[in-house]
Amino acid sequence: MTESGETMASEDIRKREKISFDCIMACLYFVCLPLTVITTPFGSMLKLVTMPTVAVLSLRLLMGKSRLSFNYIHFVYIIYVIYTVFQLTMFASERAITTTQDMVLGLLTFLLISLRVYNQKEKELLERIWILVGVICIVVALASNEVVSEIEERAIIRIFGFEEDQNQFCSYFIMPVLISIKRIVEKRRFMIFYLFLIILIMYSILKTGSRGGLIGVVLGAFAYIMIGIKSFKVRIGICISAVIFAFFVILVVFPLMPETVQERYSIESVAEDKGSGRFEIWEYLMEYTLDKPERIIKGSGVLSSYQILSEAPKPFKNGVAHNTFVQVFSDQGLIGIILFAFGVFACLIRPLKTERVYSCAFFALMAFSMSLTFYVFKPYLNIMMMCAMSFKGQLPEDRLKTLRNKE
Repeated sequence: MTESGETMASEDIRKREKISFDCIMACLYFVCLPLTVITTPFGSMLKLVTMPTVAVLSLRLLMGKSRLSFNYIHFVYIIYVIYTVFQLTMFASERAITTTQDMVLGLLTFLLISLRVYNQKEKELLERIWILVGVICIVVALASNEVVSEIEERAIIRIFGFEEDQNQFCSYFIMPVLISIKRIVEKRRFMIFYLFLIILIMYSILKTGSRGGLIGVVLGAFAYIMIGIKSFKVRIGICISAVIFAFFVILVVFPLMPETVQERYSIESVAEDKGSGRFEIWEYLMEYTLDKPERIIKGSGVLSSYQILSEAPKPFKNGVAHNTFVQVFSDQGLIGIILFAFGVFACLIRPLKTERVYSCAFFALMAFSMSLTFYVFKPYLNIMMMCAMSFKGQLPEDRLKTLRNKE
């Protein structure tokens, strides 16, 4: 069969593909990501969506309605959560129990959504949903006109009246930005829309004053340009376009920010406030953990940092490390940090063979790890789902079948 014939056959197959109910449930779960902060008497709004999602997908799994594919991301994350559950036998604080329960629920959701093999039409729908998430967050950012104070004029992000952490809010933009860049590179329809979307996202991020958010999204975009684009000529073109775009943001978008917000992004500001006090927290937790061998091996318990930091000689206002790797090492010791590192490595490596944009999204997420803790951090779980997903035509057995047909 000729190359043009293969392309036509592939397009014909894609047209005949159907969107499964499993995929629709996954899309509903993803689009509710910005609702994480909304709380109800029964828990967060996202948790209320998660429960029926888990129930329906579990039922469909038992009915054998889906083709499944288990991979090493699933395996490593299962082992990590099992270890976290085992830790409760040693450290069973109220925070540890609640967080571990949420991690188990997150693991179940992760498995039910990512074990299924999705077709190409479903993959396209999932990516469109991520674009929708970006649009929703832009609307939220534009509507958020309240500022922290007269001295610190960065925007307070509110979703239906509930305040969202600025760093966490910016992480919702990782996938929308990278998928938009991917579609621009592929010369999809509505390229102007995707470019305009990226500009509005950058404005939204700058408005929050989140330095970690800006660095994370920019690093993810840079990673995709470097490893996600195969053509050297296209890569050079995109790099030139990125430089022009950066100058546009610096010269046009950045001056729209209040002066105090502009100052937050300066190197002098970061050095002066020591990363909003994060550097001192990291140093103290590392010294505390390394002080005793048992802490080095098994840590002090999930989210034990609240008590540790409050009982420090000079008590800290924060209760968490604002650094995932320091947090996991302090809470779960060498065992936990090794398991977590394996999970990170798996999520970075596996999509390189199938869809590099997801690998780059997870790389961007790692930049956010310098500001956030990932135990029940929804963008972390959702992007990990994308890394673990399998798509029809990209599995080893599918590629082998294609090779046989060619022969």
